Amino acid sequence: MDFGCGAGIDVILAAHKVGKQGRVVGLDFAPQMIERAKEAVTASGLQDKHIELVVAELESSQLPDGFTDVVISNCVINLCPDKNAVYAEAYRILKSGGRLAISDVVLTEEIDPCLRERFQEYWAGCLGGAVPEEDYWQTITLAGFAEIKMVSRHTLTPQELKAMACCPGKEFTPAAAQEDLDAVQGNVVSVKFTAVKPK
Repeated sequence: MDFGCGAGIDVILAAHKVGKQGRVVGLDFAPQMIERAKEAVTASGLQDKHIELVVAELESSQLPDGFTDVVISNCVINLCPDKNAVYAEAYRILKSGGRLAISDVVLTEEIDPCLRERFQEYWAGCLGGAVPEEDYWQTITLAGFAEIKMVSRHTLTPQELKAMACCPGKEFTPAAAQEDLDAVQGNVVSVKFTAVKPK
């Protein structure tokens, strides 16, 4: 299960990993992204694989309890205003012993409220929804996950921060003011981690 599958890149990668008996489901709240993902799946020749692409809110997927073995997400949960609900939903749809593998963006500390407000004007740019790292880990723990393991942790360089701030592209998100980016330089971190739903 890919939470926030976007244009389908990770769905395609996962489809190669799960084997002939496996199944991959991509969720995204944006119908236009699901359409792009369907095009990418077809272009990669995987349309006959067990791939399902669904328009749904990450906070409420409408999928059954214990639906999947693995939930992945690549730099999407930071875009969700209610991260508690997203992680609660991921926990609900995972089988007992199921695994979480996430890449996301967090802050090393809280930022100035006025600066946060400016970033939230173009929420899609990843910085508007980023929260302090301590709060992020607390959300995952409160959802019930255990065995949280950091795979990598990387402070974004100025170039990476600029690219992240207008993700998924300038046609969707206006560029952030350089002085605002300078104000958070060294405070924005990319984290990759795994966790488990206890049996």
